[in-house]
Amino acid sequence: MFSRVLLILSLLFSSHAMAYQQGDQLPEAVQKKLGLKPDELTIIDFFAEWCVSCREELPEVNQLSKELEGSGVVFLGVDVDEDIEVAKKFQAELGLTFPVVNDPSQEIIGYFKPVGMPALYYVYQGQVLKVRFGAINHIRQVIINDLKEMGL
Repeated sequence: MFSRVLLILSLLFSSHAMAYQQGDQLPEAVQKKLGLKPDELTIIDFFAEWCVSCREELPEVNQLSKELEGSGVVFLGVDVDEDIEVAKKFQAELGLTFPVVNDPSQEIIGYFKPVGMPALYYVYQGQVLKVRFGAINHIRQVIINDLKEMGL
């Protein structure tokens, strides 16, 4: 618990605490680490077992990922739990079917520095098209509306 608080505080009060924002280009190293493909719109979802809102939103995100299969829109989870076994159990408990990168050392989240959890980043050709931080009711519909606004 204490390490979670430290993570959140360090992200908020770091001298480089600017989260990637709409229009930012992700460094090649980050794109490669995440396995992003330039011809796909990837919705990156940062989450953790201890995040109550994540627990509520992830089933909707999971269902939408199945519905959008083959559309050129893909989902990628980043689980920031420090204990890999806790992370894997959480992912299995929710029945997640989209790919998930485990980030127990907080290296990946350290690049993104989201200002809330869960955090969604819409990325195409390495560019951040949109971000959403924190708990969002009816996230499935919100994502669908976002995609429509983007012309997808």
